[in-house]
Amino acid sequence: MPSTVFNELLNEQIEIFRNSFSSVSRATFYDEQEGKLIHAGEFGMYREAVCRDFLRFLIPGRLALSQGFLINSHDEVSTQCDIIVYDSQSTPLIQSEDRQRFFPVETVCAVGEVKSNVSKTNLKEALHKLVNVKRMRDQVSASNPVVRSEQQGRYRPEYNPEVNMYDQLITFLICEKLDFDLDGVIMDELYVSDVLRRHRHNLIFSLQDGLLIYYYPVGDMALPWPVMQVRQTNIELNNYIIVPTQESTLAHLRFFATYIFMVTSVATILFPEMTDYIGPMGGGRKGEIPRNLL
Repeated sequence: MPSTVFNELLNEQIEIFRNSFSSVSRATFYDEQEGKLIHAGEFGMYREAVCRDFLRFLIPGRLALSQGFLINSHDEVSTQCDIIVYDSQSTPLIQSEDRQRFFPVETVCAVGEVKSNVSKTNLKEALHKLVNVKRMRDQVSASNPVVRSEQQGRYRPEYNPEVNMYDQLITFLICEKLDFDLDGVIMDELYVSDVLRRHRHNLIFSLQDGLLIYYYPVGDMALPWPVMQVRQTNIELNNYIIVPTQESTLAHLRFFATYIFMVTSVATILFPEMTDYIGPMGGGRKGEIPRNLL
């Protein structure tokens, strides 16, 4: 039986999110007479903050939310990410003099982009950015899990994002509206041919249009992963859209909430090996501190 208390609280958070993301943001940063945004940068940052506040209600308490850049020990740096979901207990505070934060890819489990109205071209650009972020996790060679799904650990004990969906970064996009016909969209056309299926997005959420995820025919399920591995076989899932209806205008929001909790709960978190980031530290004699550490 559903929890009345939880559903009331979820509905409250959904209404706050919808109102803040659409109405309050435009009332604050949009000039009706001029027909344009005032302080477009602040408008974007406000919406990003609104999304992070909403996600805070949905993700496990051991995870934290921020914005910034991802790094790995192969000297790769992402572009700036609007939403970063990470394990606060195992993430060192790495920031520049102007307080730009950098997160080791090992301790990050999800990355999101926040947009307003998105054309097909804009969507392609945003998805390509998320592909590059997702690829960074493939470069991790260490396998010191801080958090790992019990089921995943039981059947696939070794960290391997090439085949284990829980070992991959989760990527998602939140927007107000998709400015094209969803019925005619072919997801394959949004990605260049060399993008691996597993590097595709997990969730695309449009406040007005619906939730784009994937369909797994066994059990008639919608799932937030583009590829499933069943009995050592990778199965590519078809696209699936959950749309708001007159009977349930919040259906896509409730599904988004469910899937965000699911993917962040089971995502693998690794311990960042700082020696890989620092590199060779030089030698020294017994009883001495190496010069490059002074």
